[in-house]
Amino acid sequence: MVDTRFGLQGKIVILIAVTVVLVVGVSTYIAMWLTSQPVEEEIYRKAVAQARLTAHQLADNDMLRDPDALLRALRQVEHDTPGVRQLDVYLHDSQRRLITTNPSGEHLELDHISDIESYNEFYRPADDQMTIETPNGDFWIIATTIRESGVPVGCLNLKVSKSRLNAITWDLVLRNLLLMLASLAIIILVIHVFFLRSVRRPVKEMIRVMETAEGGALDVRARVASRDEIGQLAGHLNRMLAQVENFNAELGRKVKEATAELAIRNEELKSINQELFETQKTLARSQRLAVAGQLAASLAHEIGTPLNSISGHVQLLARRKTWDDVSQRRIEIIERQIDSIVRTVKQLLSWTRKFDLRIEPVDLRRVLKESLLVASPALQHRSIEVRMDLPRDCPSIYGDAGYLQQVFLNLINNSMDAMPEGGELRVRLRYAAAANVEGANGEGANGKGDGGEVTVEVSDTGHGINPGTLAHIFEPMFTTKQMGTGAGLGLAICQQIVRQHAGTIEAESEVRHGTRFTIHLPLDCRHQVEAAAFQVVGRAG
Repeated sequence: MVDTRFGLQGKIVILIAVTVVLVVGVSTYIAMWLTSQPVEEEIYRKAVAQARLTAHQLADNDMLRDPDALLRALRQVEHDTPGVRQLDVYLHDSQRRLITTNPSGEHLELDHISDIESYNEFYRPADDQMTIETPNGDFWIIATTIRESGVPVGCLNLKVSKSRLNAITWDLVLRNLLLMLASLAIIILVIHVFFLRSVRRPVKEMIRVMETAEGGALDVRARVASRDEIGQLAGHLNRMLAQVENFNAELGRKVKEATAELAIRNEELKSINQELFETQKTLARSQRLAVAGQLAASLAHEIGTPLNSISGHVQLLARRKTWDDVSQRRIEIIERQIDSIVRTVKQLLSWTRKFDLRIEPVDLRRVLKESLLVASPALQHRSIEVRMDLPRDCPSIYGDAGYLQQVFLNLINNSMDAMPEGGELRVRLRYAAAANVEGANGEGANGKGDGGEVTVEVSDTGHGINPGTLAHIFEPMFTTKQMGTGAGLGLAICQQIVRQHAGTIEAESEVRHGTRFTIHLPLDCRHQVEAAAFQVVGRAG
C-alpha cells in the first residue's frame, strides 16, 4: 500500500496551514498595533466623561459639606466604574480638606488644575479638566474642577488604570483569530475534498496500473476521468504501456531468434575450445621437451669438464713413441670415443635455452577464466565441479600471459588426473599490498618491498600425494604416472616459468583429501627479468 501521509495533498495542506498561521500571526500583531490606539482613546474618553459626570453629581447633590456622604459616593463610583483605582476630592475651603478612597490615606499629588501645568506631559480635554499619565505609563490622573453656581469650590482627581486596554485589545484580536482559524478549517476541508476527488483518486488509479504493469501484465489501462492535466497524464500512461507491450512482443521475437543463433555459436565454440585445449596440451608437451633439453645441458656441463681433461691426457699419451702398435691403436680408439662423447655433449648443449618471456600487463582473472574455459570440456567429461574466487579488485601484473596460462593448464590437468571419478576444483586469486607482504615476509614480493604480490591457489579433492613423493614433484623427469602418460617434466616447467617471473610455487597435499598448489607472483617482475637477461648477456660476452 502506498504511504500518502506526506503525499502531494499533505504537502499542500501543510503549506497552506503554515502560510495561514504565519498570516494569522502577522495579522494578529498588526491588529493589536492598530486596535490598541482606538481602544485607548475610547477608554480615555469614557474616563474623562466619568470624571466630569462625577464632579457634577458631587456638586448637585450637595455632598461637599458632608465628608462621610462624600466618601461613600466616591467609593460607590470606584466600585461601579471599571478601571477607576482611586478618587480624591480637594476642597478649597478654609480647611483645605482632602477626601480620598485610598485606605492608607495617600492622595494624588494634584489638588488644583493649575498644578497640572508643571507636568511636561498633560492633556486638556476641556477648560475645566486636565489629564496626566503616571511616570510608568500605567495610569491616567484626570483632574476635574468642581463648581457650585459657576464658582470653583474644589477639584476631583480620578486615577484610571490602562489595564483594560490590553483586555479589550486581546478580546478583539481573539475574535479575529478564531474567525481566521475557522476560515483555515474550511479551506483545508475544501482542499481535502478537491484532492480526494480530482487528484488523489486518479493518481491512485495510475499507481495501481503501474504496479500491475510492474508485475508483468502490460495489457492493463488507466481510466481517464477528466480532461485536465491528470487526465492527460493517464492518457500518456496508457499510450506508453501500449508501446511497451508492442516493444516486448518484438523483443521476445528477436530474443528467440538470437537464442537459436546463440545455440549454434555455442556448439561451434565448444568445438573450438576442444581444439584449443588439444593445442595447449601439445604446447605443454613441447615445454616439457624444452626442460628435457635443460636437463641435458646440465648433464653435458657435468660430463664435459672431465671429458675435456681426459681428452687432453689421451692426446698427450698418443704423442709418446714408446707404445706398441696395439696400445697405440687402443689409445686412438679411446680418443675417437671421447670425440664422439664430446660431439654428443655439444648436441645436448645446443638444446639448452631459457624461456623467452614477453613481459606485458596481464589480467590474471582473464587468464584463469580462459584456462578454465579451455579445460571445460575435459572437466565436464570427468564430472568435476569448478569453484572460482576471483575478486575484481585484483590489479594486473607484469608477465607473459601465454606461459602463465601454460602453468595454470598444467596444474588443472594434474588435478583432473587426480580426480578420475570426479570431484571439486577450486581456483582462488588473492592480492596483498606491499605493506602486508613486508609484514609477513620482511620484504616485498619483488625483493624490493614496494610492489605487493598476487597469490593463485589451485586445489582439488583428489587422492592426494604422500609426503615422500611430494618432496620430489618439482624435480625433472620425476613422475608417479604410468609409462606413456607423463614424462615428469610438467611441474618442472611450471617451476621454471614461475621463477623467471620472480615468483615461487609451493605444494601442499594430504592423502585422500586433495592437493593445493600456491603460486606467489610480484606485481612487477620487470626489474628481475632485465637483471637475469643482463647476466646471461654478460656470461655470453
